[in-house]
Amino acid sequence: MPVLELPAVRRFELADLTRHGAWLVPKLVTALEMPEQRLASWLRSLIDSSDFLFLAQEHSVALAELERANGLAGKPIVRERFVLAEDIENPEHVKEAAGFYDEFKRWAKNLGAEIIVVEETTNVPHDMIKERLGKIYTRQQQFARV
Repeated sequence: MPVLELPAVRRFELADLTRHGAWLVPKLVTALEMPEQRLASWLRSLIDSSDFLFLAQEHSVALAELERANGLAGKPIVRERFVLAEDIENPEHVKEAAGFYDEFKRWAKNLGAEIIVVEETTNVPHDMIKERLGKIYTRQQQFARV
């Protein structure tokens, strides 16, 4: 029986914006409530940033951000900004996107982070994320609108 090889996870490059942009940008415009022009500029600005892990595969794209919880002390936090599969009706696309959580975990460990904030903007099901990261915890957060 042949072994199915998943596409290699790689850093997102400028050419990926053209390649994935047709499906990625509309999803992000809706999810992030950001105008298309501003979104494209923002994505381009993240490509070479060391505070972001911007990744691509054949049918999926992901972005995680390094956050410093407290500038004076404490461990950094990795926050998922988005993990999106091109076609959520295609199980292989979703499975491919779920693989980004392995990369987020590896990156977080290398940075000394102990927390990865997940499920903020993703079309990967909770159970698939849990398979990759283990137990998913929930915490309540308060905020005020200004």
